[in-house]
Amino acid sequence: MVIDQETVRKTARIEEVPSKATTSRVLRIDSEYLLPSTYIIESPSALQILLEPWMVGARLAHFARDSSVDFIRAAFDLVPEFQDSSLSSVTEIVPLAGALYYSMAEAVECVFGETISRCFIGARRHLTPTGWKTDLSYKNFEALSPSPVIIIGDTIATGGTIESIIEATLSQASDVRAILVYSIAGGLKGALRLKDLADKIDPPIYTFYSNAIFGVEANGTDMPWLHPGTIVTAETKRKAEEVYGSELARRWCCIWDWGDRAKHPLKHLEELRERCDIELISIENGKTRRVLNTIKAETVSAIEQWRSPLSASAKRSV
Repeated sequence: MVIDQETVRKTARIEEVPSKATTSRVLRIDSEYLLPSTYIIESPSALQILLEPWMVGARLAHFARDSSVDFIRAAFDLVPEFQDSSLSSVTEIVPLAGALYYSMAEAVECVFGETISRCFIGARRHLTPTGWKTDLSYKNFEALSPSPVIIIGDTIATGGTIESIIEATLSQASDVRAILVYSIAGGLKGALRLKDLADKIDPPIYTFYSNAIFGVEANGTDMPWLHPGTIVTAETKRKAEEVYGSELARRWCCIWDWGDRAKHPLKHLEELRERCDIELISIENGKTRRVLNTIKAETVSAIEQWRSPLSASAKRSV
């Protein structure tokens, strides 16, 4: 059954969850269509990633790691299986390669003073005549702990990739105690899919999203702030509108291509600048034009930095 995203958003209730472990506000999303363990973490670091599409490279890595720290603290406060674990029984499953930028093992080190075991899956999403499909081209489960708690951080749109990764993991371990999923940019279609998956498997799934659960466009990729299905607090929604304006917040994806931002920064920046140039040709609204010019200026500055000689970068760091 296809569930309308706007219906999910309209019927969902947002409840604040008291947490002593993190300074970020944690919200539980109460909906018959979603897992009971569906949370939004209002992570300031993740919010900056979502509101600054020109953020790439080292700065992106630092903010992503800090947002993962917010997740680890909140998850430890809320997930009993995580609380009952030792470091040796927690394993991160890393979808290659953009998820490396979540720096989840480093986030665990920030919280607990040590890293965790890591397994790797090469996942590639591609469009077919019947929709998006995921190919798992590489699997390395050598470090999978016995009776593990699994942690996965990745961008989620329709949920096909995360579903395939979870199923592949469960095929390697029948004694998984819990699965914790964190997405800096997570889509509502993916959240619905994870609910369906959780109904079919034994270990519980706990899902955490930064700042919002985004409605997913028909193309299965774009997740705009002002999509009719986006579940978000009024305060965070207002911040997004202030930065993007109502027009771009409705049309532009909140995260762009996470893989490019993480792995191929200059490609992302050049595409972002080109998009601004194209939009400026036809956009007449003054607010939207100011937003586009601001984004373009920040993007051009970032491109210049990436193209500057290493000797200049070395001088800046001294």
